Amino acid sequence: MRAFLGRKGFLALGIWAMYASAIAVALVQLGSAPEEGSTRSGRPLAPGSPAALIEKHDCWSAEAPRDMTGRMPGHAIVATGPAPRYVDAHLTGKALDQVFAGRDHGLVVYAFCR
Repeated sequence: MRAFLGRKGFLALGIWAMYASAIAVALVQLGSAPEEGSTRSGRPLAPGSPAALIEKHDCWSAEAPRDMTGRMPGHAIVATGPAPRYVDAHLTGKALDQVFAGRDHGLVVYAFCR
């Protein structure tokens, strides 16, 4: 019986270990929701930060909420300079154009809002 795994065996073992670690981290994160006004680490959100603005204005940065299906967002969190801000429909339209049509309007788009 051979006890040495060889190069392919170690590679497979390493891939399996990374996969298992990723699943463990995901399971831990699913079971721990952050408190309002704080990050997962328990630290408060910095005032004016993208995360604080997203939470304050009930925005999203991934898939839109179900109640927004078929509706255009009316606001967004964007930055045109160093500081992010909550903007109205005019810049929201440009943010949508930049994210979904690939046109560069010089914005950093963080999230869309109702």
